[in-house]
Amino acid sequence: MTRCAAALSLACGALLWGAAASADSLTYHNDRFDVQGRLPVNFVAGPAPQNGDGREFSSPDDSGTISIYGSYNTTDSIAAYREQTRAFHENDGAEIAYEDGQQDWFVLSGSDGETVFYLRVEQGKSCDGDVVLGHWLIEYSEADRVVYDPRVGGMAEGLRVGSC
Repeated sequence: MTRCAAALSLACGALLWGAAASADSLTYHNDRFDVQGRLPVNFVAGPAPQNGDGREFSSPDDSGTISIYGSYNTTDSIAAYREQTRAFHENDGAEIAYEDGQQDWFVLSGSDGETVFYLRVEQGKSCDGDVVLGHWLIEYSEADRVVYDPRVGGMAEGLRVGSC
């Protein structure tokens, strides 16, 4: 019974996510940091934070969340920010399974117990000329990997900083 319920849950999740990821996506734009990112059209926006940094979106079945937000770089380089972010996750008990990047972006992916995460960070300039960081973070249950894993990279690559 449990395996049947799990299989049905995965199949429903795949249909919900798959239809949105392959056919329709929407772009969220954060005015404060001039950061934009893509997400499936059927994800639902959570309440906006008072500071206007970004937004969190949830899948219809609450199996995953995508957060798109901006920040100022509190370190002297994106390489230092990457190391700080990596240390934060590892000190919180996460295991980093994948890491990549170049001079103006990086990706960290792994798991924290039963939660899988994939974080893409890009550096750019806001419309005001400030150097800012755009973040695209997805988190989902280990049990939902078959639904999310194949689609994460393509969505994350839609992250953009600075449209001016």
